[in-house]
Amino acid sequence: MGYVRLFTSVVKSHWALMWSIITINNETQPHQSIAFSDGLPWNAVRGVVGNSFRLIVNSVGFLDITDAGHQPNGPHYWMLVINGADYWYDGQGALTLTVANDGSFNVTGDGNNLSGNLIPLPVILGDDIENFDWMIQNKFVPYQDIPDEPGKTVQQLEQLGQQYFPFTPSSFELAMSVYDWTTADFARIQFFQIFCYTQAPNQPFDLPSIAEGIWTSNWGTYNPQNVNYMNAFMMQPANSLAEVQAQLNAQAAMLAENNMSEVDIICAALESMPRTSVIAVPQLFSGQVDISNLGTEHFAAYFQEFPLNADPGTPLQMPFEQALELFIQIGKPLTLKGFMSFTDSKDDAMHYSNGILVIVAPPVSDVYWTNATFITPLSDGPKKIEYLFPPGTSFMITNIDTVVISGKTITEIYLQAD
Repeated sequence: MGYVRLFTSVVKSHWALMWSIITINNETQPHQSIAFSDGLPWNAVRGVVGNSFRLIVNSVGFLDITDAGHQPNGPHYWMLVINGADYWYDGQGALTLTVANDGSFNVTGDGNNLSGNLIPLPVILGDDIENFDWMIQNKFVPYQDIPDEPGKTVQQLEQLGQQYFPFTPSSFELAMSVYDWTTADFARIQFFQIFCYTQAPNQPFDLPSIAEGIWTSNWGTYNPQNVNYMNAFMMQPANSLAEVQAQLNAQAAMLAENNMSEVDIICAALESMPRTSVIAVPQLFSGQVDISNLGTEHFAAYFQEFPLNADPGTPLQMPFEQALELFIQIGKPLTLKGFMSFTDSKDDAMHYSNGILVIVAPPVSDVYWTNATFITPLSDGPKKIEYLFPPGTSFMITNIDTVVISGKTITEIYLQAD
């Protein structure tokens, strides 16, 4: 439908529109709870161009309603996009929603009659929840001392879990997993994702590179002599690389299993949270390499296309210039091995840049970012603007440029999200 082209006319608009669901015909048996993830009543008046709202039907699925604003060539003044279908209205929209057991929905009102299917709920495995609860009980999660951010209490995370993930009894674990990612524990999660031979049988790990990454960590209190930082890796403080290596070799199997469970839970949480519209956020930016003690030679290891993913025993690194010649090229795809964080400000992203700036445009035909989830509401730092892409997200490289920003040479990599 060409949403990016359509929405260009309203990106800078300050018009306000209003709509509400006035009636819900709940045909689920037994009746399932229905709520919006913004925490307001389902029949509240909502609006503002560019906002996207997620309605949750417990045990059934999600309905996304995105304000597309005024479209000059449309049959009416305002437009909503409801799970991909256009709903037109003038004045204030008045929607009637019907949901059924089979996951289908129907929306009528203002001359519209739309039908479709709810977005399915994510799969959450009991073994993953059991492993993650074990990490919480043994105080490996969350990070045990956050020096610079206010953090969140267990009670706050329980409440946020009920708001965003009421469809599962594991709502607290989903909230905690995203929160944990926003702390220094992200280093543990990231090391075990990027330093994995993902194209090799049984997907072994590049343990020497993980040990080197832990040993060279030196961002504030996050260093190998700090008891809380090393606790994140189920280790004791270390005074040499050899000590880190010995502990890692002993803990690697347990770390990998529990880390993968946390990754699965984070992915389920990201899949469940509200979408971000391309009207509100037309571009995303990421300063890379995102772990400051890693260099540009490690950037290749963030992607499935890196040939050394199939070569266990070879360090998962490559000079950045060689990676640009080999597979990071215009017109070629890139697929994430792990999570990648973005912000909506180029200047903010530059604070985290270690020589690379990734700039992503949204999917061409979608009203919202399909895979980028705004996670700041669950962050340890309420002012840290963060959008998170999950492992397996694919992009197409559209341009590569070298620029000088504040006296620093930066390689800009432009991607188009699938």
